[in-house]
Amino acid sequence: MLNVGSPPPTPDAPAPEAEGLVRFRLADTMQAVGADGASLLPGGARPRALLALLALAPGHRMPRRLLAGLLWSGAPAAQALGRLRDVLHDLRTGFDRRGIGIFGADAASIWLRADRILVECVPRSAGWPFLPELRGIDPQLDDWLARAEFGAPPAAPAGEPRATERPAAATQRRASVLVTPLNNLAGPRIGHLDVAATDAIVAALSTLRSIAVVVEVAGRPPPTPDYMLTGNIHLAGQKPQVVLRLVDVGGGGAVLWSAVIDPDEARPAAFAEEVAAMACARLEHELLLLEAERAALRPLADASALEMVLRVVPDIYRLERDAFERAGKVLALAVRREPRLAAAQAWLAYWNILLVGQGWAVNEREALAHAGTAAEQAILLDPRDARGLATAGHVRGFLHHQVPEAMALCRQALDINPNLPAAWTFAGMAHAYAGELEAGRRHLKRALQLLPRNPHAFFTEAGLATVEMLLGNFEAAIGIGRAVLQMQPRFTAALRAQIAALGHLGRAEEARPLVRSLLELDPGFTLQRFRNAAPYVRRRDIDHFLRGLRLAGVA
Repeated sequence: MLNVGSPPPTPDAPAPEAEGLVRFRLADTMQAVGADGASLLPGGARPRALLALLALAPGHRMPRRLLAGLLWSGAPAAQALGRLRDVLHDLRTGFDRRGIGIFGADAASIWLRADRILVECVPRSAGWPFLPELRGIDPQLDDWLARAEFGAPPAAPAGEPRATERPAAATQRRASVLVTPLNNLAGPRIGHLDVAATDAIVAALSTLRSIAVVVEVAGRPPPTPDYMLTGNIHLAGQKPQVVLRLVDVGGGGAVLWSAVIDPDEARPAAFAEEVAAMACARLEHELLLLEAERAALRPLADASALEMVLRVVPDIYRLERDAFERAGKVLALAVRREPRLAAAQAWLAYWNILLVGQGWAVNEREALAHAGTAAEQAILLDPRDARGLATAGHVRGFLHHQVPEAMALCRQALDINPNLPAAWTFAGMAHAYAGELEAGRRHLKRALQLLPRNPHAFFTEAGLATVEMLLGNFEAAIGIGRAVLQMQPRFTAALRAQIAALGHLGRAEEARPLVRSLLELDPGFTLQRFRNAAPYVRRRDIDHFLRGLRLAGVA
């Protein structure tokens, strides 16, 4: 694997200052030099890329999932991890033959031993990218290097703006989050749980398309992010508990959000994974709302396509018809302004799902076509966006009645980001459409577990109420439906589930005001129209649903 017979390093290559150490030089080019002055760079693009990623954070345990995702983003997770394992094996074998042991590894992470290496990040030539020889290996790695470039010191003439001052294109801007190591306030009783949880959080957040994750790297200037995620681990009785805080760095250090996470997991690895899952789900949701508030401050005429999308997200969830319809117009404008913005296409598809589900589509066939086109475009533009895949899955299942295709797309979304509540929600509904009601309930409950007490959870909870009604758990369906309608009284799916459950229990009188509300929101609703539109594969499920509605007085 090593080019043992390669020519000696160039004259400007650094010579090690301490016997036995390997020195890395990272800037316009990448160099790795042994104590004898020989080049230790491996052959092959991905082995070099792996070595560079590890060298940028000496001693830091890099999650295997993160590294695999950066180097093989187009492969399934298991396959990517296998390839990473093979490359690491070849690298270690090559270095071990030279008597150089610089690698550390365990089941979850890989690192370079900080006591065996020296890393130098030197100024780059003006206008020259950071580590250009690693570009083109993988789109995810290109994106990561582009972000890392802002922290690599360029050689800029005095008075000229440095790379960190260059604004990104508005349509490409993503909120940046600095993840700081969790503080261990519990002492040695929890071992290295703080390190494991920090690494798991970084790996989980790195799967998100909506944010850019940054970490502090030794030897480089500290990054200046939009937000900082900080926290600690302490013991609540005998059980470890994590407290997280999101700090608005650009807004004077205000704490914008905090959460206490105490998963019921005994094994350290499982505990760290569950902390990361909940942190990822909740942080993405909070940042979506925060960025929406910021986008709303910019006049629409001056907004980028991404800002246009963000500013209408609250209007979509409020389900006030006038504001909802205006949101659809803004989304359509965002797509016209930036047709290659996958997020705009995905949100436009989701808007059309709600438009049809609420019974507000003037031309339902046209809305179905628009939803399908937008969902397909979102996938084509960004096939690794879990939210886009999950939304496309729901379009296939709910609107087009292609339930197997819906389940496949939702599985892909969960493979990419198993911490996305929307993917669990849409997967749960696809299972329900297929007649797999218990699986549907498990998926929907997982979505709520990841993001509890969420004002936008009405979509998931209405799905759960429907599943409970189909299972014959009518009281449970009524309880869930009542809670949903207190939060979002305009969501017709929750109304339908609660009306059907009351009908099955013979409580038509109690259902009457709900039926009135349903018909006020969707004046054209009839049992026949619902039968034609419902995506349930099993006839007994749709018959069960219709029987409950009929018994409650729906015609």
